This record gives sequence, structure tokens and C-alpha cells, in this order.
Amino acid sequence: MEMRRWLERFAKRRGSVGMAATRLLEEARRREDFPAVEFRDTRLGRVAYVQGTRLQVAFIYGQTLDDPSLTTNQIAETFSLPQWKAAGVWAYIEEFAEECRKEWEDIASSEARELRCRLPNFETFEVASL
Repeated sequence: MEMRRWLERFAKRRGSVGMAATRLLEEARRREDFPAVEFRDTRLGRVAYVQGTRLQVAFIYGQTLDDPSLTTNQIAETFSLPQWKAAGVWAYIEEFAEECRKEWEDIASSEARELRCRLPNFETFEVASL
């Protein structure tokens, strides 16, 4: 009975009890397959993080867009992660690339909105690389 009440509270922010239970089962499956990844509630919804850190998986995905030649060794070094976590996150990104892309776009647009609120004359622009 206690689990049912907890699930109902969890579901209030996520739609129905069935949808919440499905989401939890999917996250459990992903944690089993990708132990370097965990899920947390954020203002953007449930988001994948590198296990035990404050680093969103989508942020690492964004870095791979900037440098497609990034290796798991470089990811481990850049973000001070053990090699197994870097490899696990990389595998997760490959498996759920479209989801990571959407989360990365949400992060980028959210940051731009926040800056616009704080700096009314804020503009974004692309810089060509050399």
C-alpha cells in the first residue's frame, strides 16, 4: 500500500500512474544496461546524468558535437571521470542519440532564455571556426 501511495505522488507530476510506472521501469532498464547513468528530476523533466556527478549526459553529447573525434579517454580526462563511466556514458549516447540531442537543445535554449531575462540586449550568434 505504501508503494502505491508513493507511486501516486510520483505520478502527479508525470501524468497517470501507468505512465509513471512505465517511465520508472524504462529508467530501471537503462540503469541496468548503463550503470554509469542515473536519472533525476529537473525543471526540464527527468534527465540523464553521469552517475554520482552533477554532469548531464546531454552536456557531454554537446561536447561531441563540437568535437566529433572525442574519444572515451578524452571524455574521461576532460570531465575527470573514471574510464568505465566515460565508456558507459558514450555507449548511452550512442544508444539514445536522438534523446540526448533533444536534451542538449533544451539545455542550450533554456540557457539562452535565462540570459535574455537577465540581459535584455543579449543576442546569440554563430562563430565560424578556422
